[in-house]
Amino acid sequence: MTQQKATRMDKGFRLAVNTSIFDGYDLETALASIKKCGFNFFELAYNQGYVGNLNQDLFGVENGNNINKLKEKYQLSVLALGCTMDLSSDNFLEIFSPRLRFAQLIGAKYINVCTAKRENKDKMICNLKSLRPILEETGCILCLENGGDYNFNAFITLEEGIELLNELGDDVYSINFDPGNMVTYDKNLDVVAQSIKSLDYVRYFHIKDVCITGEKFRFIPVEGRGLINYQEIIYGLKQRGIPCSFEIPLRIYRELDSTPRRFEKAAELAVIENTLIKSREYVETIPGNINFERE
Repeated sequence: MTQQKATRMDKGFRLAVNTSIFDGYDLETALASIKKCGFNFFELAYNQGYVGNLNQDLFGVENGNNINKLKEKYQLSVLALGCTMDLSSDNFLEIFSPRLRFAQLIGAKYINVCTAKRENKDKMICNLKSLRPILEETGCILCLENGGDYNFNAFITLEEGIELLNELGDDVYSINFDPGNMVTYDKNLDVVAQSIKSLDYVRYFHIKDVCITGEKFRFIPVEGRGLINYQEIIYGLKQRGIPCSFEIPLRIYRELDSTPRRFEKAAELAVIENTLIKSREYVETIPGNINFERE
């Protein structure tokens, strides 16, 4: 696979910015800022309950064409589409199919989704199996993400994710591992050990760090001062050439019981850009031999 030449990031290491950090801003502002901060890739975040102004029209041709124009304008590539919803929903195929065709239109190969409540796991698996023909047709990989709150606890530990892949297959289904989610759901789990082990199974990875302040989980720059030691994790990602995103939703916090909350106001653009630049510079300090053969 041809690798896009990086601006400042390690050559061959595909690190995107998840647009959830720009919740409250229009997409052009977000993409211009992503490029300004030294990135060549983005993950479009259309996650139910975690970003504002989400509606089914976003997954239409008109919006897809607009995104492609903005990609060209700012010389950015889209790595992934985040479109979390309850995967056990009724009429799931009707609701989710447009997301896959939209992803194909904008060139997003990886579809990152949290799952469902544990009691609805069987229905979720049935729904996911119904997607196989469209995944095969579009060339998309559906990456199941470990949940960060009790609404998506059908997959929390890596072992639960592997069980789902055993049921679904690992050709058009995979895992998007998120250590920050694991911490906010159960901070007693060994998140670093789980993350390192996950690298044998994942096709995508979310990088975000967490701290506890004011009896809340807050998302912070990835720079070595949060609850997660990313040194070995990032080395492994670089070593294997696994595509990933900074997913740092500054407008979201979680209660200590994992309940997600959203601040009324968007984060200031200067704060967002400072967060992204600090995080990129931290990742750049960590070595790793890029494996160009993974994709």
